[in-house]
Amino acid sequence: MSENPIPTPDSAPSFGEPQRRIGLEGAPNFRDLGGYPIKAGRCVRWRCVFRSGHLAALTETDQHALLTLGIRSVCDFRSEQERNRQPNQLPRTETIQSLQFPIVSSVIEPTQAIARVMKGDIRWFTPDFMIKSYLEKIDRFHAVWHDFFKHLSRASARPLVFHCTAGKDRTGVCAALILLSLGVSANQVIADHALSNVYNAAEIQKIERTLWKVGINPKDLRDYIMAPKAAITATIEHIHKQFGSTQKYLIQKAGVKPDWLESLAKELTQPLG
Repeated sequence: MSENPIPTPDSAPSFGEPQRRIGLEGAPNFRDLGGYPIKAGRCVRWRCVFRSGHLAALTETDQHALLTLGIRSVCDFRSEQERNRQPNQLPRTETIQSLQFPIVSSVIEPTQAIARVMKGDIRWFTPDFMIKSYLEKIDRFHAVWHDFFKHLSRASARPLVFHCTAGKDRTGVCAALILLSLGVSANQVIADHALSNVYNAAEIQKIERTLWKVGINPKDLRDYIMAPKAAITATIEHIHKQFGSTQKYLIQKAGVKPDWLESLAKELTQPLG
């Protein structure tokens, strides 16, 4: 795969296109998956599917923005411990459905990882931790992707936002599966993944300062606190090597119905420009 430049966070969109980043005060990595080009002069439809980090710090203004966007579903990939530690602050309305699709590493649960890091312990973080973690999301959590895509395929569930804690790893794999299944190029998916490092920049700096305080060099956890290109690239290559395409993975391994994907191809795309 050729190198692809990291997009700037708020570069001017083409005429008539919305901004990708929504700009929520309490969710800096909240962004639209729309606009990415696919074949036959089409692109991913704007304002239908969003990705984000946790929604535990939403302000009243942020909550109003979710209502303005017409969000109908919030899909949470976090563990129960993560949800208890940082419960989402969603608008109080019956129009938004909150669903849990927990994806948790078999090596260490995220809140446990944080607790050990705060004690200066990073022995659990091996050089191949992130790549193995990403591949595990494909090989072990296919049932989650079945349930998620079943929900996503329902027009009544959208506009929809899916998220984890930082909005980069579990959320990144989910975004890749959606975009690749719609026909977005691998290079563009990798570039979208890298945007988490741009939008989370302030939070990453805060984490780095905390790591120094507990005696950890941030470089030693760089791939854990950022969205690692090597991991998402390995994931895409793994899917194609094992199944031939993302659609085949979703159908053959995750049990996603072909008609769900056909519906998404129609409803989540629009003419380019």
